[in-house]
Amino acid sequence: MSFLSWVILLTGWLSGWFLSARSGECRKEDRCGAAGLESYCANNGGGDPSLDTPTAAWGLEGVSPHGEGPRVEPAAACLPAHTYGPPRVSVIVPARNEERRIGPLLASLRAQTLPPDEVIVVDDSSTDGTARLARESGAAVVSPGALPPGWLGKPWACHRGAQASGGSVLIFLDADTRLEPDGVERLLAEQALCGGLLAVQPYHEVKRPYEQLSAFFNLIVPASTAAFTPWGDRIAPQASFGPCIVCSRDDYTAAGGHEAVRGEVLENLALGRRFRRLGLPIVCRTGRGTLSFRMYPEGLRALAEGWSKSFAKGARTTSLPVLIGVVLWLSGCASAATVLLEAAASVLPFWIGTESYSHNPAGGGSTSALSRGVLLFTAAVYSAFAGQLWILLRRTGSFHSLTALLYPIPLAFFFILFSWSAVQTFGRRKVFWKGREITVSKNGGAE
Repeated sequence: MSFLSWVILLTGWLSGWFLSARSGECRKEDRCGAAGLESYCANNGGGDPSLDTPTAAWGLEGVSPHGEGPRVEPAAACLPAHTYGPPRVSVIVPARNEERRIGPLLASLRAQTLPPDEVIVVDDSSTDGTARLARESGAAVVSPGALPPGWLGKPWACHRGAQASGGSVLIFLDADTRLEPDGVERLLAEQALCGGLLAVQPYHEVKRPYEQLSAFFNLIVPASTAAFTPWGDRIAPQASFGPCIVCSRDDYTAAGGHEAVRGEVLENLALGRRFRRLGLPIVCRTGRGTLSFRMYPEGLRALAEGWSKSFAKGARTTSLPVLIGVVLWLSGCASAATVLLEAAASVLPFWIGTESYSHNPAGGGSTSALSRGVLLFTAAVYSAFAGQLWILLRRTGSFHSLTALLYPIPLAFFFILFSWSAVQTFGRRKVFWKGREITVSKNGGAE
């Protein structure tokens, strides 16, 4: 191997660990339990330290700002004694033709240890039984009306859902998500500790073989936020997730809500930027133990359409240092597979007998022995990357161990789909999602 190959392999492997050093899960007892909340309130001059539940507080005062521009204080965390108590919570679910996927979410919301005060399903012109199923499950169904010019479907649905809601806390959930029994409680506790905007990437439930092809997408999405490096929350995330967003109504309104990001294909990233400009914190977490989803159960075509609609745009908005780290990691993964194939090709003639034993003129044994040594070394390098992937994939989803062992297959799928996403976004400037054709402007928004 050349010196450059060594550099790519080493920096790539280290970049993978650096970008995903922390699992970043929502935790309840050790982060936001009664003792921790009592200590926090005592140090911040407010509230009742005898609160029974972590949800009796919302937002934080005096948190370290994770943003730019004028500072806007998040909603007070430790409420005065006469006002403390669980906040009124509104769950808002934008849904378009989600009859086959929304059921588990609605069932999980009914089974919560801390049920939300209201569940609003915004039926975005569905042609299936989404609205009927939501009503049967006890949710309020809102019809947002015709899509106004300049708006995309999801921002419009979220905007109308927020308008129809009455909660002081808003939880926006994609229809394909599912909460653990204490999921709402964990989300509220995490946001109460951190304030601002909490974005959670759900744990990916993988059931069919083609779904294993999402492996690298599931790893790159959290890595690209820079929220899971060894520095943790000491640096501001560079992006926010879309399937689950939690914030106070006051902060949501101050940031302009979804109306301010009405034409954005990646409305979650744009909303995060709005919070950051106001100096409001952004916190990213992974969903294992709190929130999960099964992506694109309809089939491979839906999976390809879903990932390709926005991934190239997401790469364009990723900060340069993080983008370099992701590129180094992917390059290392690809190089490890390439050098292993090259080493195997050099040994294959000796195994099948098309080349005979020969002595190495430079010394050091036979040519076949040297080739076998190189093969063993490159296999060890490949195993280091495969092992790394297996550890990281277990954090993000129920991926099979063979997916890590045979990672060049999902890696090749990622490269192909990313290239197609770039062609759609920056070449044709059209993407397709849920039966709608979206024209993408040069800056990545919708026209």
